[in-house]
Amino acid sequence: MATGRTISASFLTERDARVIELCDRISSSIAKQISDADQKRKFIRDFGKTSKTRDAGLGVGAGKLQRDALCTRGRQGKAPFSNRNLRWHPLVVADAPSDCAMPIKEIKIEGDELLVFVVEESGKRRRYRSDKTHMMRERYVALPEHWIPHVSVLKGWSDTQWTQNSCVIPMQEACDWQDAVETFAILGIAVAVELFGLDFQKVYAAVTGILAQQEIDSNIKLPSALFPTQRGDITNCPVCKVSIAENAAKMPERERGKVWQPAWRRTKREEGEESSIQILHVNPLIEQELCHDAGNVRYGHRWCNVAMTDHSLDETLDFMEHIVRAHNRCQ
Repeated sequence: MATGRTISASFLTERDARVIELCDRISSSIAKQISDADQKRKFIRDFGKTSKTRDAGLGVGAGKLQRDALCTRGRQGKAPFSNRNLRWHPLVVADAPSDCAMPIKEIKIEGDELLVFVVEESGKRRRYRSDKTHMMRERYVALPEHWIPHVSVLKGWSDTQWTQNSCVIPMQEACDWQDAVETFAILGIAVAVELFGLDFQKVYAAVTGILAQQEIDSNIKLPSALFPTQRGDITNCPVCKVSIAENAAKMPERERGKVWQPAWRRTKREEGEESSIQILHVNPLIEQELCHDAGNVRYGHRWCNVAMTDHSLDETLDFMEHIVRAHNRCQ
């Protein structure tokens, strides 16, 4: 299976670099408001650090904000998915056409080991190898019909071949660069206020001020109408309505049994705690729309996120209501 970094992980377009720089200014402005030196270092290390790479720098180069807001999930397997990539990466895959991306013309295989995507730009056909797909000028989608002619070849590819062709992202995880930046800002505000004790109004003003001054595209005005204005809408878990700094639903903290882990490996046990925070989509991501935006992305408790699975908040609450009524727990 593909086990390495996404192809061309260290190569950014000029816009890619400017977007990451904008996010770095946001996290730096938050860090400046943290007076305690140890806490400031912790915020930068765990959350605010940025990496000028497509995949957040091997998972350790950037903090949680960049990994969650700007990058797709880590993916491995016998498929051309990037093992993390920027969410506005221009080549996506989907099961059916939509208005969110233009279909490519065809896929070719160069030298039996390199994918080439043929698209139409300004009335002319242009070829992009897997390591150059980040340079596409528009968002394009590769559909099942484009892959079918090559199935017999692709199913025999080695791990190395898949790794050097990890160049697409799922359509459902895609978004425009400005939406990625706004989610970075929202998650940053939530962490700054609830986990590091900063004043909401001061952080909010500083962050939205930076958004309003963006110079990446003069036709785009930030913050957008989707950007929340109330503290609770940013800092509370959308499911249980409790601060992300507290236990999910204010439940008593549970004592987890110890499980042996090799001492020579980095442990992620804390990430599995029920009240650890995870990126949460209020409405599930779907291929037909760009849903990773300021109105849909929040930090929530792991317990709450797991309870939602791939359902919307309304569907989750309906399910919970039925369970509570079935057990006669309603007051």
